[in-house]
Amino acid sequence: MAAPQLATMEGRATVDCRICGSSSFFPYLQGRGYQIVECLECGLRYINPQPTDRELREFYAGFDLDSTWRGDGEERFDRAMRDFVLQFRRSGSVLDVGSSRGNFLLAMRAAGFSVFGVEPSPKNSEFARSANGIDSYTGTIEEFLAAPTRRPFDVITVLNVIEHVPDPKQVLTGLRELLVSCGLLILAVPDARLHSLIGGTRQKLGFGDPFWMHTRKHPLVGFDPPAHLCSFEPKTISQLTEKCGFQTLGVRNAPVIINQDVWKNVAKILLHGLSECLYLASLGRVVLGYSTMLAARKMG
Repeated sequence: MAAPQLATMEGRATVDCRICGSSSFFPYLQGRGYQIVECLECGLRYINPQPTDRELREFYAGFDLDSTWRGDGEERFDRAMRDFVLQFRRSGSVLDVGSSRGNFLLAMRAAGFSVFGVEPSPKNSEFARSANGIDSYTGTIEEFLAAPTRRPFDVITVLNVIEHVPDPKQVLTGLRELLVSCGLLILAVPDARLHSLIGGTRQKLGFGDPFWMHTRKHPLVGFDPPAHLCSFEPKTISQLTEKCGFQTLGVRNAPVIINQDVWKNVAKILLHGLSECLYLASLGRVVLGYSTMLAARKMG
């Protein structure tokens, strides 16, 4: 079912599923003036109708240098993601999409990789160049893919970014063209199943705002409109990469980023620990956690 009246009223476009292209969906959740739907074919949950370009520009205008991740919490995340890359590739060139100040690329460079970043924030991109010595393109990934001069890469990392992209299938297909033969793609995304499980339980127990749609500080970001345009889980992020010409090599619970909110850090660490216990107890068959990381190889 579609919502043409809502789309017309707010100037937003109703779109087909961002993975399988189906136009069949049902409303899953509403909040912050947006509707999240679930595809009846593949199960992807995504915002529909989509925010306008103007809405997204205004939303992200407030995010710049001071709002980027900081400190040891990010460093631990960067090292853990680097170690995940090293399980599949030991050397070569890396493109990091949404590279911010270049902190993850510093970890990759320390491991012997040559590095390059794409970052839409002019301040963060300039900081990466001037302070960290990271070659960084200033602009969106869509703008970078449309640029006339591009180079091939052995590894492309997209860490907590693809859920923000209006057309993730188009972006991953474009990134595939930048990879060398059998090149490696690494993704990290929030796992919406955990948010769905906890929010659904809170809803049954009668909590107000069970999915934290109207709470400024919230513990889970599986559903986070308008920032997260798609809400992935291991099944759907694997389907997306395979639709874009990749072979999945591994799916794991991703490391968490520690920030200034102590209460949220405790929740993250607890959830991550429980997720790892479940993963080990199931002999690697069950991946359910705060966020997911995936490694895939370019096919063809």
